[in-house]
Amino acid sequence: MRKMEINRRSFIAGLFGAFAFPSNISWANESDCFLSCNDLYVSARKSRDGLYSASVFSLSQGDIANVALPARGHDSAVHPFKKEVIIFARRPGTFAVALAYDGGHQPQWFYATPNRHFYGHGVFSGDGTLLYSTENDFENGIGKIGIRDATNAYQYLGEFSSYGVGPHDMALLSDGKTLVVANGGTQTHPETGRQVLNLTTMEPSLCYINALNGDLLERHVLKKELHQLSIRHLTVAKDDTVVFGCQYKGPKIDLPTLVGFHRRSTNLTFIDTPKHSLQAMKSYVGSVTSDQSGTLIAASCPKGDVVTFWDLSAKIYLGSKKIQDCCGLARTAKNAKFLITSGSGKVLEGNENSITDRTNGSHYLWDNHAVHIG
Repeated sequence: MRKMEINRRSFIAGLFGAFAFPSNISWANESDCFLSCNDLYVSARKSRDGLYSASVFSLSQGDIANVALPARGHDSAVHPFKKEVIIFARRPGTFAVALAYDGGHQPQWFYATPNRHFYGHGVFSGDGTLLYSTENDFENGIGKIGIRDATNAYQYLGEFSSYGVGPHDMALLSDGKTLVVANGGTQTHPETGRQVLNLTTMEPSLCYINALNGDLLERHVLKKELHQLSIRHLTVAKDDTVVFGCQYKGPKIDLPTLVGFHRRSTNLTFIDTPKHSLQAMKSYVGSVTSDQSGTLIAASCPKGDVVTFWDLSAKIYLGSKKIQDCCGLARTAKNAKFLITSGSGKVLEGNENSITDRTNGSHYLWDNHAVHIG
């Protein structure tokens, strides 16, 4: 097993881009919502005149804090103790920013090191001292997990292997020391954009890694006939059940199941999905999350304009709702209810039974992910 590589290339990329990106921020002056309410979320977005930003917002009070971004953001990591979130650039972006939504400090920008780019996802360690991020060693075509010091302006500390190609999403199990990583299996390079360079040799995997030393604990690979079923997004639900959503890179005529379930020391499991639902999903899951109870799952399919819902306990598909360009999903403070955001500007709440429009005149087009803060 490959150990953690510490090489202290601390701020090379940061120094290169320190003055190239915006650092303006605004806070809501009239609101103490961040101290009291439980409907705070964070998401990247774009204004209708084409400007990118990220926002910590409340459904009841609107923006609590926001920061301008130089390009599209993707997902966010929420600090377990401080009122701070990290917004990552969308692949193959190289910037990230720490946003303190209580006004505690100005945005702290940091950057991928040379020959790396972010995949747009990351997670804090259980004690909040480290930030892990999924990254691409694009010159060698292998996945890395970057490590940064969350107590020292996110200074780069080192990296370890993701034990696969194209690590995209990542989460921390309840023990606070085990990372689960979705290696999508797709090799890309910034010079060729988002083009997949290894379609014939893809090997998606779900890996469990010791966050303390980078040791591989378990690696689960899809069956050979599903080697083009890229595992992209995941969530940790009840009892550390990992639910993952896939994007199929094979022939369009195929209709593989796109949502899978896994617990450590077992096999990867897929739930039977009606053919008409698989057709509606368009071979693409853009986000997946569990509700507050950890027993109801939502998976968004923006290419098919549907959000699908799944019962984790019964292991059954429940149904779907038609929502244009839906992708962002987050749990809410209530069981069996999700926040749903869309690239068409909608903000909604609901489940497989009913959806309520909570847009309230928003002028933003929401990016791929949303995260519940509290």
